[in-house]
Amino acid sequence: MRYLTKNLQISIFTILFTLFSCSPKIGHSPKTFEGLPVVDLCDLPKYQNQEVYLKCTYSGVDEYWSLGSLKSNRCSNEMKVELDFRDDYDSIPAKTKKALNTVYNSYWNSYLKIEAKGVYETGDKDGYGHLGTNKSRFVVSKVVKIEVVR
Repeated sequence: MRYLTKNLQISIFTILFTLFSCSPKIGHSPKTFEGLPVVDLCDLPKYQNQEVYLKCTYSGVDEYWSLGSLKSNRCSNEMKVELDFRDDYDSIPAKTKKALNTVYNSYWNSYLKIEAKGVYETGDKDGYGHLGTNKSRFVVSKVVKIEVVR
């Protein structure tokens, strides 16, 4: 009799542990940076014309450059997002310029990982970037982190 009671206790404990460990966490909130939602490129359409903190890649060939998702190549290819800076090129920080120049000069074996604050925009009927090949743009207000990846 004692054996059954001990096994029953173990079974109940196992069932309860499994149920509670698989249940959704209460109070889970999305990641934020300085009060801005932290998003991947694929999330941008949900935040159109709103400032966000974007984590993405940046790559291209010759004049054809666009942002990429850290999660989905399919999303990157469909969205075609131009990287645009609010300020003119001369006022971009030296570290950011150096990273951009590095990948522009060795695009065949490198790309950028970027974390930046900015706004996602669409609507220009002529498109964005070289020959309007990009369908939208991300206007950067501040590059927080930039890294060349080879």
